[in-house]
Amino acid sequence: MIDLLKTLGLWLAEGTPVAAATIVTHEGSTPRSAGSKMIVRQGGAMHGTVGGGLVEAHVLEAAARLLADDADPKAWGVIDFDLTGELAAGADMVCGGKLRVFLERIEPGDQGDLYAGLQKRLERGERTLLAVPMDGGPRTLLPFRGPAVGAALPEALMESARAAGRDIRAPVVFTALEQRWFLEPWSGPSPLFIAGAGHVSRPTAQMAAMTGFKVTVMDDRPEFANWERFPHAHEIATGDMRSCLSGLDIGPETSIVIVTRGHVDDADVLAQSLRTQAGYIGMIGSRRKRDAVYAKLKGLGFTDADFARVHCPIGLDIGAETPEEIAVSIVAELIQARASREDT
Repeated sequence: MIDLLKTLGLWLAEGTPVAAATIVTHEGSTPRSAGSKMIVRQGGAMHGTVGGGLVEAHVLEAAARLLADDADPKAWGVIDFDLTGELAAGADMVCGGKLRVFLERIEPGDQGDLYAGLQKRLERGERTLLAVPMDGGPRTLLPFRGPAVGAALPEALMESARAAGRDIRAPVVFTALEQRWFLEPWSGPSPLFIAGAGHVSRPTAQMAAMTGFKVTVMDDRPEFANWERFPHAHEIATGDMRSCLSGLDIGPETSIVIVTRGHVDDADVLAQSLRTQAGYIGMIGSRRKRDAVYAKLKGLGFTDADFARVHCPIGLDIGAETPEEIAVSIVAELIQARASREDT
């Protein structure tokens, strides 16, 4: 979704409107599921998809009408597709479901700034809601932490929207204050810092990247922390492990995995981690090693309440032995912790 927002920003910067189509609901067998999104610019260029085939062709036609110079900027609406009848037969499709697609027009200027702000939030790993009045009007970002951004909405409406959107993973339509709203959840890849670039880190970084984490690998050994060994990483940082987290924006959406080459580095990175607001901190090692590291950090003023934040031994208990199996257990625990945070 970040790539889509980047493209949207480039198109809006040219001063022309963009149409956005989002699958609101789907039933049965459909090419794409709820939440799938496509943007279209004047001339027919597109980014993303709502399923391809005849469905997408109809959406492109509707988008062209919405973007025409003489179009009503508020002529948004929901388009229904029934893939069980003539539409499916005419397109020679094997799907047998139904789709509802919400088509809207996004204007440059203030709306472009709003989506640019949304992109920045996703890049930080935040989860937020976008409230769009379906009869036209300005949009509002509703972060789960912090104030709303964009159009000023009544407090009752914002609370209603947050309540409606707290547990959703796909867009919904809800009614509040006698108005229909399109409520869309957005979330970017969750930041994950892996301290240590050894044999466990490699499969952990790969699996984490595949499951929606933005991976940064850290080590003081360039021969280990490099792009050849970690092609799936978002970033690779080489430097002193005693200050590897210094200056980084680490919030509750961030996870930290500590798999360095020894007790000393583990203790240094753990001490730094406990001074952040990271939502997940995990450290590899036996209980004996854990106790030794904790004893050292207690001498620096850390308490049992601090250590209660730490998952050690790291990973779910699945009897893992090989580096790849250990990586599976670590990433499974990361996913579990991320899901738990999203539900709160």
